[in-house]
Amino acid sequence: MEFVGAQSNYDLWFKLRRALYHDLSEEFDHEEMLQIEKSDWQESFLIINNGVFIGLVELSLRNMVDGCLSSPVAYIEGIYIIEGQRGKGLGKGVIEWIKEWARSKGCTELASDVELTNIGSQRFHESLGFQETYRVVEYKMDL
Repeated sequence: MEFVGAQSNYDLWFKLRRALYHDLSEEFDHEEMLQIEKSDWQESFLIINNGVFIGLVELSLRNMVDGCLSSPVAYIEGIYIIEGQRGKGLGKGVIEWIKEWARSKGCTELASDVELTNIGSQRFHESLGFQETYRVVEYKMDL
């Protein structure tokens, strides 16, 4: 399995983001992708297995994460494996690669989040050794 910067294939990156973040507007996706491209603390990678693009992982370094004591904390902002490639154990390999990425950034903890209704993703995280820390509803306000 290999990982390449998502910026190298903008159209595929956008397509995979639409599958992962289908509740967001296309405009939001494009704006966030531009932010990721310019960011020093966010990265996005396309996942390739046997020469075929099979998914996407978006990572960040966060100063604080609920349930974590270190800083920075490596954070999985999004992870997506295309239909037909799930259930083959590829996710474990992706997480192992993410752990190495996190260590290379000086992190000692890896965190993630899952929507309350996404039971499949919750099971995925738990099967790989993630421990649940909190259940919350997040809010924001434009200023």
